[in-house]
Amino acid sequence: MATYKEIKGTTVKVRSSSMPTTYPQVAGELYYNSSNGQYEFLGPGTGAWSTGGSLNTARSDNGSAGTQTAALTAGGDTSPGYRDLVESYNGTSWTETTEINTARFAFGSSGIQTAALIYGGNVPGGNPGATESWNGSAWTEVGDNNTGRYQLTGAGANNTSAVAGDGRTGPTSSMQDTVETWNGSTWTEVAEFNTSRFATGSAGTATSAVFFGGRSPSDHANAETWNGSAWTETGDLNTAKASGGGAGDSNTAVISIGGHDTAATADTESYDGTSWTEVNNLSTARYNNTGSMGTSTLGLTAGGYSGTAYLSSTEEWTFSHSIKTVTTS
Repeated sequence: MATYKEIKGTTVKVRSSSMPTTYPQVAGELYYNSSNGQYEFLGPGTGAWSTGGSLNTARSDNGSAGTQTAALTAGGDTSPGYRDLVESYNGTSWTETTEINTARFAFGSSGIQTAALIYGGNVPGGNPGATESWNGSAWTEVGDNNTGRYQLTGAGANNTSAVAGDGRTGPTSSMQDTVETWNGSTWTEVAEFNTSRFATGSAGTATSAVFFGGRSPSDHANAETWNGSAWTETGDLNTAKASGGGAGDSNTAVISIGGHDTAATADTESYDGTSWTEVNNLSTARYNNTGSMGTSTLGLTAGGYSGTAYLSSTEEWTFSHSIKTVTTS
């Protein structure tokens, strides 16, 4: 019989306490816990939502970027009111910071807290293709989308690379399959979606993204992955929905957050590159909590609409492993 060292390439480690259970730990790690005299290992994991600090201004259709402990949210709708307000998050509380140049809602957003991008959106009397870049202290107007639209979404790692897709230019019949990529100065039209839609969820980067759900014009469960050059239809969501949020840093590790099916939903689903799995729900059902903050193991959502009220609440998603004790029988 093979020894543990032969299988793992190392002897069993000795620790003075149990291992951390949150990402980036991996299930299956075996060790000896000298504090309790037990052999332990990390078992399968699960994710759960907890309460974070509330936004200063309740809103929906806001854009967002960043991580669970360093996030940014911008614009939004408080009906009536197209907002230009921007807030940053430090993992505990939100602080108002420099406003965007053009108030808007239902726009695409991506990036990180110090290098974000917003594009398109519902801009009354203005340019629905307007794009703004954030450098951590100021917003700068840059190249416009080729197709101005709203209820679009996007993905990207910073303010120099992004992919933006879907949306509509007017009535439901004007929904889009148009996709554009951003190189830091200009938008370029690239391969179209397989299915025209608007109000999708999204997560990932400019070369590794997932767009899911949406309306066309009814809610649907379709999901498509992007590899930087082409779209591929992949496993459907378990529940058809639109206007939800997403979190993830690639097209193989994503969570779908909330949305609207027949009403606001608290549903959360996890994607592994092939299929979606229903996991623990949000505490508060919401939709129009657009944008992407965090990863599939450390995610974040803030704001949105409950169906009766604009929300200021923030929820944090954390994936944790269980500690298992080795026993004999």
